[in-house]
Amino acid sequence: MNMSFQAYYGKSIRIAPDGFSFYKTEGKRLTVKSFPRTSDALLSTEAPQFFGTDETVSVIAAQHIPMLVPAELYRPEKDREYLDLQYDTSRLGATCSDEAGAYKAVYFLTQNEKDTLGRLPFPHETVSETTLLYRMLCECNADSSMFVAQNAAFTDIVAVQKGELSFANRFQLVEPADTLYYICNVIQQLNLRQPQLFLHFFTEENKKLPQLLKTYKLNPVIL
Repeated sequence: MNMSFQAYYGKSIRIAPDGFSFYKTEGKRLTVKSFPRTSDALLSTEAPQFFGTDETVSVIAAQHIPMLVPAELYRPEKDREYLDLQYDTSRLGATCSDEAGAYKAVYFLTQNEKDTLGRLPFPHETVSETTLLYRMLCECNADSSMFVAQNAAFTDIVAVQKGELSFANRFQLVEPADTLYYICNVIQQLNLRQPQLFLHFFTEENKKLPQLLKTYKLNPVIL
């Protein structure tokens, strides 16, 4: 496991469409404990036992890709208007935004998520996973880089060019080779030349994918 990945996920709660996970660093090892979304109530009861701390824990919002609004055009009072352009906000509990280079990443928590997180007995800070991956990619100092976050039913791809966020999207998966297709399509769309590619499996590892990528002269760093 890459130490930079641990630096960002080492004390965090990741909320995804299909479940939530706790992460903490123990020595050089990253410990992960996951739950399905059907047991959201467990988040506030299990988290204190898992973390055992009063220190701030990051809440990584991976439920959806945020709306990326150019920073010079961003108005916080319009957060819901931005989100309404792409998402059903009928269950909205709170809007959130992060700085992602030249953009504001705007996303939301449902009322249930807001209430559940509000019951945590320790301080927490919410950040969009897209923003987090953007910050990680900026650390590698490559002209172009991509992070592929592989999940069971979808793949998120974030790309950075010369320190600026140039792409962030989620793709639904139907066939095992879909992720390869999406990666190649993004590289072609952005005209990337030999991007530094990072790959992480948030669910069961697809052992064929790294080998498939190598046949296209893409050598992913598996985190």
